[in-house]
Amino acid sequence: MKQKLLSLEETYHLAHNSAVVFDRSQLGMLKFTGKSRLDLINRMSTQKVINLKSGQGAATILTTDIGRIIDRLILYAASDSVYCLTSDSNGENIANYLKRFVFYMDDFKVEDLSVSTAVFAIYGSKAVAILSGIFADDLDLPLHHWKSFEISGSSFYVHRTDPVAGDGFFVTCQIEDKELLTQYLANGDLQLANNQAFEYLRIESSLPLFGHEMTTDYIPLEANLWSDVSFNKGCYTGQEIIARMESRGRLAKRMLLLKSNEPVPVGSELTHNGKKAGTITSAAGGPAGFLLLGFVKSSMLEEKESSATIPSFSIGQAKIEVSQPV
Repeated sequence: MKQKLLSLEETYHLAHNSAVVFDRSQLGMLKFTGKSRLDLINRMSTQKVINLKSGQGAATILTTDIGRIIDRLILYAASDSVYCLTSDSNGENIANYLKRFVFYMDDFKVEDLSVSTAVFAIYGSKAVAILSGIFADDLDLPLHHWKSFEISGSSFYVHRTDPVAGDGFFVTCQIEDKELLTQYLANGDLQLANNQAFEYLRIESSLPLFGHEMTTDYIPLEANLWSDVSFNKGCYTGQEIIARMESRGRLAKRMLLLKSNEPVPVGSELTHNGKKAGTITSAAGGPAGFLLLGFVKSSMLEEKESSATIPSFSIGQAKIEVSQPV
């Protein structure tokens, strides 16, 4: 996409009023084949994926034996295979991890396609309308479902994904077709933005990121990934801990969108009335102010039950407020 990158302010305006493009080719792409391709993922991760049909998809989470996040996988089922997006630069790690759990009776093979796959993300309030116009098809798909298209003899795949600034899609292709795809998107008046702008928008949209909100410090429920967890499927690694926290109806901490009156660094400790209240995991400044994602102790939010005021926090001299319903 041979064009000047949008500024943060331009990206923010366009995303909330139209849509913008981000190059997210750093995401890992794996291909699973064999009769056990869905069975193995189903028994290893949080979501019920065993019955996915071609054209459907789902997000699911690999967790440790104590329910902590290893990575979030987005699966796309085809007729004889399953494609899988991992977090940034994590395809090889996930492929090697899954291979450790392939038993002799399994028919499961994994191929790492990360370096041969280009991934663009289209985010914004009018993403579905713009992409439907570009590809001349109705792309108002269910979350994580996908369609394929042929353009000039090349294959392109459009997937509905987590909304950022209102809506979200991934468009993927072979790396050798990346230039054709970038031109096709540019012809649809989609402009390219930089990673700084993506970081700001994804924080504003409370989208957790690998290495920040998705780490082995947190369980999926604490990171607000409830929709990626099935509570009526068979056993999977980490299920006991996650089920126990769900059944008790109380989490030790929760990820919240926060706003600061001045910049604060990632890793800063939140305090409330002089007590440690949580940790900042993402931070960025932009048109809507200084936005943060952080994990706050649930006990610190209980004041809302007896008071109309949501508790405020501090980091040094910075004043931190909750920017979402609690």
